[in-house]
Amino acid sequence: MSQWAKKLNSYSLEPRPALLEESNRRILIVEDEPAIAEGIKNILSPVTNVVPLHRSSRQKTTTAVPIESSEKKQDNFEVVWARTPAEALALVRKSVEQNNPFAMGFFDVLLGSDIDGIELVRQVQLLDSKIFAVFVTAYQDRSVDSIQQILGADNLDRWDYINKPFSDGSILQKARNTVSLWNLKEQQKRQEEQLAEASNLLRQGERTNVVAAVGRSVAHEFGNLLQHIIGHAEIALHKNDLHQMHQSLKTILKAGETATSVLDKFKKLNNPSESKSDEKPVNLNQCINESADLMTYEFKKRNIKVTWIKNHQCDIVGDHHSLIQVFINLFTNSSHAMNSSGQIDLSVAKSFSEDLSEAWAEVRIRDHGPGIPKDVLPFVMNPFYTTKGQQGTGLGLAICKEIIEVEHNGEFSLANHPVKGLEIVIRIPIKVETKNG
Repeated sequence: MSQWAKKLNSYSLEPRPALLEESNRRILIVEDEPAIAEGIKNILSPVTNVVPLHRSSRQKTTTAVPIESSEKKQDNFEVVWARTPAEALALVRKSVEQNNPFAMGFFDVLLGSDIDGIELVRQVQLLDSKIFAVFVTAYQDRSVDSIQQILGADNLDRWDYINKPFSDGSILQKARNTVSLWNLKEQQKRQEEQLAEASNLLRQGERTNVVAAVGRSVAHEFGNLLQHIIGHAEIALHKNDLHQMHQSLKTILKAGETATSVLDKFKKLNNPSESKSDEKPVNLNQCINESADLMTYEFKKRNIKVTWIKNHQCDIVGDHHSLIQVFINLFTNSSHAMNSSGQIDLSVAKSFSEDLSEAWAEVRIRDHGPGIPKDVLPFVMNPFYTTKGQQGTGLGLAICKEIIEVEHNGEFSLANHPVKGLEIVIRIPIKVETKNG
């Protein structure tokens, strides 16, 4: 093994923190009314089981807010309160200097100071461009358009607002979603840096050996997963529908589990006895639906419709997360092929041999894109062969083929559809129960 390969092996197989662990939970509250500030603080970081909360300066009555101890343990926010813009700027400046930044802040719009909360956020984001801001405002304070004009169009994804009088749940949900999004973006940045370093080592060393192929495949798979995680995090952040937020966060957790599975496979390379995936009963239709859910943000952005042609329920023995990888890769390729609009047709059906001794689950995925030129078609499943130039790695279809044919003893093929687009056909064996006499 070359020195480059040894260095890559040592680098890549080091234990990495799990997705969303060791996250930044720091929240800044900028509010000149102590009752409101203490109320928000106690929602985010409760000290007792019942917290008195003044919801706004115009509402002097006190409401008892029950706080579950389990929620306190789950969120574990670190909350800091600033009474004035000057104090807030000093805290942010210090947090940046000490490399201990705030993930987000709740900013009152009317601070009773020389500058209001919107101008304060503009100055804060000059000190720390990563911080997210949630304005605590009344309808008559400022319009959304005026806020955008001050903060700039480039910062649209870095601020949100909540109207007074607010509910405890809305404060908590904004904090959870915004802090999660901050950490997801940082997680993506760290993974991209690590994968870029690994990729550089591979290019300088044994680019075509097994470790190189797997290293590139990990980068490819993480790129897909993190793109969809960020998309669903943004949906959760900007939707005021709690049910939609909950669904988006559930999807993010599933994507995190698949990402962990990808890393586990890579870490097991140095131990061949552990490299084989755990085979368990898997519902193929559920894998496809879960992959389509992960792609919701991408499909909506590109105006792509997904249609079921056949949907026979098929249970196989295989690896759930590996199959998710396959379908995400195929959906991503189809989306890119159709660019701004189009349709993907899905079909799952059972087929049998003539003597009924063998059964197969057959999956067909067809896009309505331009297809692949005939002279290119024979090479598209070769590792490192790409039709996307610098935008592609040439590993997506190769990974799919390996997962289906090697891990699941199946068949993987593709061809241009007679009418339009490209069609992928996957066949995976189903164990047939034989009856005695």
